[in-house]
Amino acid sequence: MKKDILILGPSPFNEDINHSGGQLTAITNLVKYMEKNAITYDILDTFRSSYPPPTIIDKIKVSWSRYQELLALLNQNFYKGALVFGTFGLGYWEKLIFSLIIEKKEIKTLFFIRSGHFMESVIEKNYNIPIKRFLMNKISYIGHQGGKWERFYNKIRIDRNRLIKILNWIDIQEYSREFKEDTTFLYIGAMVEKKGVGDLIDTILKYKDLNRYKFIFAGGGTLLDRLKDKAKGIDNIIFKDWLDSEEVIKLYKSVDILILPSYAEGFPNVISEALNYRLPIISTNVGGISESVKNNFNGILFEPKNRFQLYRSIRRLGESRELREKFSKNSEEILITNHSIDINCQKLFNIFNIG
Repeated sequence: MKKDILILGPSPFNEDINHSGGQLTAITNLVKYMEKNAITYDILDTFRSSYPPPTIIDKIKVSWSRYQELLALLNQNFYKGALVFGTFGLGYWEKLIFSLIIEKKEIKTLFFIRSGHFMESVIEKNYNIPIKRFLMNKISYIGHQGGKWERFYNKIRIDRNRLIKILNWIDIQEYSREFKEDTTFLYIGAMVEKKGVGDLIDTILKYKDLNRYKFIFAGGGTLLDRLKDKAKGIDNIIFKDWLDSEEVIKLYKSVDILILPSYAEGFPNVISEALNYRLPIISTNVGGISESVKNNFNGILFEPKNRFQLYRSIRRLGESRELREKFSKNSEEILITNHSIDINCQKLFNIFNIG
């Protein structure tokens, strides 16, 4: 059977997924676009829960099962192209091997690593660079999300002709934001060390003049109980668990500024979602974030783990309603320029002459 595209990534139709990650959000919006434009597709579901972390044996068993499913799909269908969402660690090697198998079927593949931890893993294990470079240069296209990604791929000498920049796509909402005198900051995401959420809590607790602001933390993870203990009795720090999509939208509308103090990112969906609700953004300058958070234009960028820079950024935006309004207006400009679902998804399908 002829179909347009094969997608490897977490499936929006998997009812066992209890919260939306970056890849899942991207694929969910991609499915909406494909169905709207009559693009035929299959999804090989590669979701794997990280809480609790699976053993290596469990990972191998699941990968073998996926390999069998991939072969079945390739034997039953002919695709114009394939989109493979990659990650880091063993997941990287699994998706890389799957991409090479698809290429062997003469199906051009876009291998799209969206985890900033991949950059870290390559730097930490630089002895792997030659084999990663060799194998990735066997794949038709390597997708990236701008910012520091292109420089990274050039540094490890991935063929520039294979590099394709495609920014996060999102269904842009009509929205007009009004700011109050009282200021509320939002962190939304996993409560884990590499997200820098501990730095944010420690910064709030250290600098007492931040007591005038409210801070909402939404999400779950291994650090949640410890962070709650640290902030026990602090009235301006509020914790929420993982929220459904409707609750997340309400939260974006109710706050004034997004904070993302992460140590590594690809391009987190939380950034494009915050732009969609015209929020000013304070973020670390990692991964592709600088593509859509322009320092002193619609947000403030700071270096990972630099708590004093984080403190100054909070103070600067918290004290100035005028600056918040300016950054909000500029966030709308970047949203429309960078993140249109129609423009970015069609750019992806144009690679394979689909649509």
